[in-house]
Amino acid sequence: MSVGETARWWAAARARGPLQVPAGTPAPEGLLRLADPGGTVWLLAVPPEQAGGGALEELGLPGTLVEQPNDTARLLAAVVRCCWEDPTAPIWPGRTVPWAAVLSVFREYADRDEGAFARAAVAAVRRLHGSGWVRWDERARLVRLGPRVASWSNADLTVLRELYRQMPGPTDEPLPDPDAEPTA
Repeated sequence: MSVGETARWWAAARARGPLQVPAGTPAPEGLLRLADPGGTVWLLAVPPEQAGGGALEELGLPGTLVEQPNDTARLLAAVVRCCWEDPTAPIWPGRTVPWAAVLSVFREYADRDEGAFARAAVAAVRRLHGSGWVRWDERARLVRLGPRVASWSNADLTVLRELYRQMPGPTDEPLPDPDAEPTA
């Protein structure tokens, strides 16, 4: 692949985040190629592990999500807890789980009335989906890990494994559907 083609791929990854491409697409230098369970491939720009905020900004890569950081981080932790099948194995691609399972874990960390809880959860999952950390099928109400989790370093995964062990697992107890019509 030429330098110009590689530069175009990097520009696309900088502008749009993880790129979903057909399975036969080659990975340009510096982009991580990830097989998706759906049969396509993700190309993900992965900066060096030691790259800080300034380096990410210079490369035009997104840094940490900052809008509602507590809710967003808690929901991401809930998704990791539910979708990472085996914390001794690689985190990507994980498994697909029902939205209710993620909500049951998120509920442990969100002490709010039902309406505020539902709004916070949906807003957080939309932010995470939009940035590639989580894949959310809103219609089917299914969640799985997004391709950006594959960029976590070994040090990040060590911390996540400890967090995983400390978090409660999803419950089978049904939660109220925030989209359901109220009954009187």
